[in-house]
Amino acid sequence: MAENSKAAELPVLIIGAGCSGLALANGLQLKGIPYKLFERDVALSPRNGRDWGIACHWSAPLLAKLVGEAKWSRINWALVDPSLPIKEVDQFPLYNGKTGELIADSPIPNLHRILRSRLRFLIAEGLTDVHFGKKLETIDHADDGKKVTAHFADGTAETGRLIVGADGSQSRVRALLLGPEKAQLKRLPVAATFVTASFPREMALRLRGSVHPIINGFLHPGNMMGMFSILDAADKEHPENWRFAFYVSWPCSVDEQTAEAAAGMDVRERLQQAKEKGKKFADPVKSAFEYVPDDLDSVYYVANGNWDPSLPEHEWDNRDGRVTLVGDAAHAMTYQRGQGLNHSVDDVYKLFELLTNPKNRSQAELIKTYESEMRPRSGEEVRLSEMNTLMLHNWEKVQQSPLMKRGVAFGSGDNKKPA
Repeated sequence: MAENSKAAELPVLIIGAGCSGLALANGLQLKGIPYKLFERDVALSPRNGRDWGIACHWSAPLLAKLVGEAKWSRINWALVDPSLPIKEVDQFPLYNGKTGELIADSPIPNLHRILRSRLRFLIAEGLTDVHFGKKLETIDHADDGKKVTAHFADGTAETGRLIVGADGSQSRVRALLLGPEKAQLKRLPVAATFVTASFPREMALRLRGSVHPIINGFLHPGNMMGMFSILDAADKEHPENWRFAFYVSWPCSVDEQTAEAAAGMDVRERLQQAKEKGKKFADPVKSAFEYVPDDLDSVYYVANGNWDPSLPEHEWDNRDGRVTLVGDAAHAMTYQRGQGLNHSVDDVYKLFELLTNPKNRSQAELIKTYESEMRPRSGEEVRLSEMNTLMLHNWEKVQQSPLMKRGVAFGSGDNKKPA
C-alpha cells in the first residue's frame, strides 16, 4: 500500500499540448493531481501559422467539466464567431457542388465551432506545469512496475507514474509502443488542399451571406467535395479582416499521392491544382478559389489517412498501465464527419474520471478499463469516418454515406452516447 501511495505522488506525464493534452492537464490540476505537460513546439502559437476550426458538439458537456466553470463561461471567446449564439440545434448544409442546390440540412445539436488556437490558449491559462521545446525521444519502464521515464531530445528526462500520449496523428508515443511500421497511418485514396484567406469587405459579406454563416459542405457530381467556412470572425465590424477556410478534395490513389510527392509538388503547384478543381464548383467555393493570389502561402495539402486502435495488430502493451494514448494519437480519423475532437474529449474525460476516482483499483486496472472502452468506441468511428470519406467522393454512393444518413450523430447507433 505504501508503494502504491508513493507511486501515486509521481506526476502524470502528458506528451503533447494539443486540445486533448491541455484538457487532461487542466482536469488533473483542478483535482490537485500532479502532472507535467510536455510540448515539442516552443510556444502554443500555431505551427507554421496554420490554424483550423474544430467541431465540439456531443462532447461539449464533458469538455466543460474538464476545463472548469470559470473557463467554460468564456468558451464563446474561442468560437470562430464569438458574436453568434450557440443554438440548441444548428444545421450543417450540404449543397450540390456543381449547381449550388441544397441537398440536405444535417442537424447538429449544441454545435460549438471552435478556433483551435483560441481553445488551446483558453485551456492553457493558469496551467502551472507546462514545458515547451520538449521533443520526446525514448521511454524507459522501471523494473518495479510503477515508474516510467520520458527522455527528451534536449538531454533531459522526467519520471512519472503514467505517460499519456496526446501527441497527435503522427504520435511518437504510439511509435514507441508499437514500432514505426504498425504505428503508421493507413493511407486512403483521397487528397485535399485547404486554403485560409481573407476577402475585401463586400466580397466577404456576399460570400458568407450566401450560405450558412459557420460551415457548409459541397458534394460535386464529379466525385469531389468542397467546404467553405468561417475560420475567424472575431472582428465583427470589419469583414475584410475575417479569415475564411475552404478546401477541395478528390479521389487520389495512394500511388498517385506517392508519385506527386516524388515529383516534389510545392505549395504553388498544389494551389494551382486546387484552383483548377475549384472552377468546377458553384459559389462560394468557385469565387473563393478564383480570388486568392497564386503566391498565397496559407495553402495546406492533406493526404487523408487514419489509424484504428481496435485492430488486433494495433493492440499495444501499456506496461502495467504506465503508458496509454488519447485523441488523434489513439485514433486518427478523417474529418468530414466532424468527430475527431469529440472522441478525443471523450477519451480524456473517461481517463480523468478513472484517475481521480480509482476506487481502490490499481493503475494497471484503471488503464485496462480505459483502453477496453476506448478501443471499440473510437475504432468504430475511425471506420465510419473512412466509409463516409470514400462515399462522399463517389457521387453514386453519396446518399448512403454516414454523413447523409446520420449526420454527425454519435457512432453508428449501436453505441450509447456519453451522458
